Amino acid sequence: MDRPTEQILKKAREVGNAVERELLIERYRPFILRTVSHVCKRQIGWNHDESSVGLIAFNEAIDRYNEDLGKSFDNFAFMLIRNRLVDEFRRQGKILRSESVVYDDVQNEFEQTALEIASSMEAYEREQFAFELAQELMLYDETLKLYGVSLEELEVLSPKHRDTRKQFIQIAKHFSGHADWVEILHRTKRLPLKEMLDFFKVSRKTLERNRKYLIALVLIYASDEFGRIRSTVSFADVGE
Repeated sequence: MDRPTEQILKKAREVGNAVERELLIERYRPFILRTVSHVCKRQIGWNHDESSVGLIAFNEAIDRYNEDLGKSFDNFAFMLIRNRLVDEFRRQGKILRSESVVYDDVQNEFEQTALEIASSMEAYEREQFAFELAQELMLYDETLKLYGVSLEELEVLSPKHRDTRKQFIQIAKHFSGHADWVEILHRTKRLPLKEMLDFFKVSRKTLERNRKYLIALVLIYASDEFGRIRSTVSFADVGE
């Protein structure tokens, strides 16, 4: 039975453990070629110089990977291979400013425009953002459940009128600036209604009716870890 990649990676990082490192590289050979081909926008084989750059970068990824940074090893390796290839293009002066192309002086042919390289990098950044947003939404969903709210409920819970949604977003923003209120919410899983009624011009009935929606918003604005959701999710996108 194949061992998990995480287990092999941990062993491969040990000093002098060349066997485990080679095993990991062998397992990731298709991944390395796919990544290099994706960045170069053409099919790459092991006989190409770019694949050597990718292999060196992958070895570097093994040594430098830190799971505490919140990225998967695959995403970290992809990023490092991409960066090393772009560095190599620049080092060799292959990006010709006058013609805005990448020129292969060995094959004596034009291969890729600078615009295509930029497009490849932008595509990766979009993919990375989508991946990190998905991870953030999973954490957000787990957090909501602690307060008796589910992610699926939010569209139904969202007030129908734009002005009402905007009002509650402003309330959530002000709420997140009161550390004592945030502490009460985290500790009791309830809104400090008395304090809020003294501060906001809104009825108790309105706050209670929209309790779950407001808690969902407060959790976004009071937590740095939900920054991508704050800028992306439609139920919070009603402007300032």
